[in-house]
Amino acid sequence: MLNRVSFFWCVAAISLGLATCFVFACETRQAIADDMPFDFYQVRKLPAGQRVNEVYEGESDFVFDQPVRVQDMDHYGPHWSQGAHLLWHGQVGETLTCEFRIPYAGRYQVKLVMTKASDYGICEAQINGGPIRRIDLHSTQVTTAPPIDFGECAFSAGDKRMTIKMMGGNVQAKQFRDQGYLVGIDYLKCISRERVAPSIDFVEQKNSRPTRVPTTFENVQSILQTSCVQCHEAADGESNLNLQAFASKADFLASPKLLSRILRVVSQHEMPPPDEPPLTATQRQQLVDTFHVWLEECLRNDRRLTPVVMRRLNRYEYNNAVRDLFKLRGDIYPLPEKVIRGFTPYFNPSSDRFPEAIQLGNRTLGKNQIEKQILTGVVPYAIDLQSEHGFNNRGRELSLSPILMESFLQLGKSIVHSPEFDDYSALTRSVFQPPAEAKRSEYEELARERLGPILRRAFRRPIDDETLDRYVRFFAADLSTHSSFQRSMKNTMAAILSSPRFLYLNHCDSSDPSALRLDDFSLAARLSFFIWSSIPDAQLLELASQQVLHNPDVLRAQIQRMLSDPRSRALAENFARQWLRLDQLITAVPDFDRYTVYYSRIGCEQWKLGLHMMVEPLLLFESIMVEDRSIMLFVDSNYAYRSDTLHAWYTDPSALEGRANRNRFPTNELLFRRRRLQSRREGGVMTTAAVMTMTSSPLRTSPIRRGAWVATAIFNQPPPPPPDTIPAIEADDQAIESLGLTLRQRLEQHQSDRSCATCHQKIDPLGFAFENFDAIGRWRQTYRSGLSIDSAGTLFGQANFADVESFKDAILENPEWFMRGFIEHMLSYALGRELELEDRTTVEQILADSQQRRGQFSSVVVGVATSYPFLHRAQSSDKE
Repeated sequence: MLNRVSFFWCVAAISLGLATCFVFACETRQAIADDMPFDFYQVRKLPAGQRVNEVYEGESDFVFDQPVRVQDMDHYGPHWSQGAHLLWHGQVGETLTCEFRIPYAGRYQVKLVMTKASDYGICEAQINGGPIRRIDLHSTQVTTAPPIDFGECAFSAGDKRMTIKMMGGNVQAKQFRDQGYLVGIDYLKCISRERVAPSIDFVEQKNSRPTRVPTTFENVQSILQTSCVQCHEAADGESNLNLQAFASKADFLASPKLLSRILRVVSQHEMPPPDEPPLTATQRQQLVDTFHVWLEECLRNDRRLTPVVMRRLNRYEYNNAVRDLFKLRGDIYPLPEKVIRGFTPYFNPSSDRFPEAIQLGNRTLGKNQIEKQILTGVVPYAIDLQSEHGFNNRGRELSLSPILMESFLQLGKSIVHSPEFDDYSALTRSVFQPPAEAKRSEYEELARERLGPILRRAFRRPIDDETLDRYVRFFAADLSTHSSFQRSMKNTMAAILSSPRFLYLNHCDSSDPSALRLDDFSLAARLSFFIWSSIPDAQLLELASQQVLHNPDVLRAQIQRMLSDPRSRALAENFARQWLRLDQLITAVPDFDRYTVYYSRIGCEQWKLGLHMMVEPLLLFESIMVEDRSIMLFVDSNYAYRSDTLHAWYTDPSALEGRANRNRFPTNELLFRRRRLQSRREGGVMTTAAVMTMTSSPLRTSPIRRGAWVATAIFNQPPPPPPDTIPAIEADDQAIESLGLTLRQRLEQHQSDRSCATCHQKIDPLGFAFENFDAIGRWRQTYRSGLSIDSAGTLFGQANFADVESFKDAILENPEWFMRGFIEHMLSYALGRELELEDRTTVEQILADSQQRRGQFSSVVVGVATSYPFLHRAQSSDKE
């Protein structure tokens, strides 16, 4: 077994550029201290000074050594936690081993709750070698047993074991299917006896920004003259840049965008090119420091903001908004973009612990996992496509055509008038139905009382009398045609759903157009659509009405509350899926003849293993979010969530090759478990089979596509599109290898044009780092022809790597490279627009704050939601 290497970084200095500023070490994990390195894996939400109350659900939080299944128990009554339990059919003498994880060392009071029924047996339960408890689970009724008390147990942090041995049955019990008995596990509760002390000290950094000492303009001019002016001496020269036109520091300060561009290519060692006189290390550092200081000087007092284009709700947000407005039990229409379909509730961020096992389906690629109909007659409008390098919440893409407006009118009516709506909504009696004693003459006033709160929440701000009167008149006019209060209320609600004030997000709406700071109602809406992709709840609106939401302490408390709410799963469903570009896996079609193992014939159709692959990075995102771990685990994690099929794909690919095409792998309900990884070439999102497959061609890998994906998703530095005139190389690597060439050698031959070579020098190393993964994400030592694979390269001209593991090392050694890109993605998503140079100061501040918290997920969200551009709007003259 390979030992996982721990990666440490100490907080020494926060760089404004891409120069390294962290110490890297490869040793066993250590506890953090003020002056010691730090292990990213230790970062998680800590209940410091609190007692831990860990509840391990039988259906989701254990790892078992025998076949078990989840059983829904709602139809037996409300006694079971989460409405389900874990069912085991055991023969007399057999033992079921259940593993669970204790996050914090301490002494715990331990209790077990099980199920009783007529065919349940007598068993002996033992926890971690402690006392044995004998339990008779027979009962004439299906119910839960009284809690079984194991007393006080001393646990170290880590994996623990509970065993349940089947001893026989009560004389009145009947065997299950004439052999053995059943055991049902509802949950195990572990309550700490003492308060938990924090194991991680997030030390505030002082003087964390490096001291940058600019050199003189004359020295800058001398360095540029020696190494740069040869190519950039005229306006029509390379990159259309004339460095001789900059005769003073003021000339540079007058062109901040150009200054930023020069800083980037110098700091990332892109310039000068290899065939030009190189810069010495001292010269490069002088340029980087000087350009940093000058750029900060340009931006320091510039608080201009890019206007956010007013936009309509995308269909994911519309679904969530209607669901929350009417307190529906679930979605209003099928949404394949909500990839993971959990068969039991598992996403509970307030628990601070992600389940060990999850029974789920894949709506996007699972075909029969997408709900065919939820509310009869309610059909979603076309999916909103994400921007090329952004998300599906940009105003320029979310316009409202007359046809779509008509669709919204019909959609609202179909929702409230669907046959299932009354049982689906928690507001049916309190809003839509009149009291039995109400008279017809009282209906209008009753409607006024009920419409006020609905309008306030639907429109996300206080409602004036004129607006309320308009909807009351609409209700009265409709009521006059049929005299049904419920029908008229539904028609009025349909009108609310089609109002531009519901459909459009306008964060600049304010009673004071000259105000730069968002008013509290606009802030509540921006906050809720960022974290929940939905409308603000009552608590946010109440704080907004008190005009205290903008208070820093109140705002931070609300952000943490919202992250602890199950609705925050929207960040995984909407942000993570688009950030990772996972929709590309839908259109990935590995060649069937060459990669038959990727397909499984179910009935008359071929299903793709991508339905397993797509779930893995999303569950990693959800676990990091729920447990508030470091975002650096997206680069390298020591665990992953995988089905048995997917785990074999990584560890023993031959296991699937030995199976026939028909029913090669399961496609319906999939059980994903938390797996402890044994190889560092696994872990994180970059090396997942999903990413490796979707960035490949049908017959071979595509280092260019993989490199472009890494540049875009990981570092947020998307390369420009390739010229149309560049011919493609061979689509089949077999044709390339027949020439005695590797794919790398063939691409090097192909890049004769200097402008192409410059771009490929940047993206090709990012792609070839993953060349040991084939076109469907399996590890290989050589090409099929036996030619060796060269994965070596240099990252940003600074960090050399030999393989994918040392590629991860380079990023972990310079965590700001990834952190900055991730922060930029999330800030862009939160604002609903592309970032501009003016946002650089904000990004660097969030980066500095997040590094103090070791990249903890919540620190990024808090940093974004408390940033200047999030809390303010652009002046009308800005960017015009």
